Amino acid sequence: MLRSLPSARTVAVLLLLVVGVGFSFSFHATADGASVTYTATAVEPGENPELVTRAASNVTNLDERIAGTSTQHQRPVQRAAATGSYTGRLDPELDIVIDDIESPYIWYNESYYTWTVSTQSGTTNATIRMQPTDPDTVFETVARPVDDAPAEVTTAIAEGTSTGLTVESGLYQQNGEYYVVAPESEGAVLAQLTKIFAGFVLTPVGRGYTAVAIGLLAYRFRGPVCDRPLTVRRAITIPALAISIALIGTVLFESGSLTRFVTGPTSAFVVAAGTVAGVAAARRQWLQLVGVSIGTALVAIGAFVAAIGVVGAIFGILAVFLGFATGIVPFGYGYWFAQPVPKD
Repeated sequence: MLRSLPSARTVAVLLLLVVGVGFSFSFHATADGASVTYTATAVEPGENPELVTRAASNVTNLDERIAGTSTQHQRPVQRAAATGSYTGRLDPELDIVIDDIESPYIWYNESYYTWTVSTQSGTTNATIRMQPTDPDTVFETVARPVDDAPAEVTTAIAEGTSTGLTVESGLYQQNGEYYVVAPESEGAVLAQLTKIFAGFVLTPVGRGYTAVAIGLLAYRFRGPVCDRPLTVRRAITIPALAISIALIGTVLFESGSLTRFVTGPTSAFVVAAGTVAGVAAARRQWLQLVGVSIGTALVAIGAFVAAIGVVGAIFGILAVFLGFATGIVPFGYGYWFAQPVPKD
């Protein structure tokens, strides 16, 4: 006797369960595997200024900063380099790229200079002061002693490389020798932090999806399904289940601020609420659809404000937008399950 295959709805819910569980551990997966290779390069004063300026926060590569500025708009910098100072109006194109340079030294036109810039509030008038200085002075001033550096830095200098996520890049000095410690790849740190942030965002999304899948599976196998389309009243239990699942996940797998016990479950709640909205849309219950959407947003923003203060309103709004965007999947499931199951 042939065993009947699971229905399309059952398969779809199981797939959602797999995706939800996978996303639920995305933060742990990305955070645990986050690592960047840092290298230590021996340099002499005046050597490899591109590498030095990339690693040392006290030295800025002005050539690189103004490379995209037209030559005529670079004249204030040229005059300051030639005469020691410039006072006057800066073109907005130049003002934007040099206004935030706070380092005491810059690398410009194959030489190191001391650097200060002061602007008049509300205008583009500024005073630029530049004085040539020798590389030895720059290195002696900027370099930090290795003895005071973190263990990852000493490892990189001793062995050539070191791994970590946030090793302190910079120019270091040991026994009269200078070393630049910097990521092996310029974009590696940003890429790793982006992955961790994505995992952080997807974790409550996964818990919301998991709640939707578990709720729909329980509903499907509770009894005969042919005449049991999902209703708004029955679907409301799914966002509540998302809160429970997210709280359990937070207790078991996370630590840190107590606000995570509010923000994580609230975000999962917003995602799972898409199921209720989908059911309301399928049944043409437009007032309920609007009510669910507004109510979900208000509850989420209120929870974030209660957890982290006034600034929580901003994060709450972001959570609502993210939840509504990722809630498209639960919305589709709610819309589908609100339809009667066809009889064979």
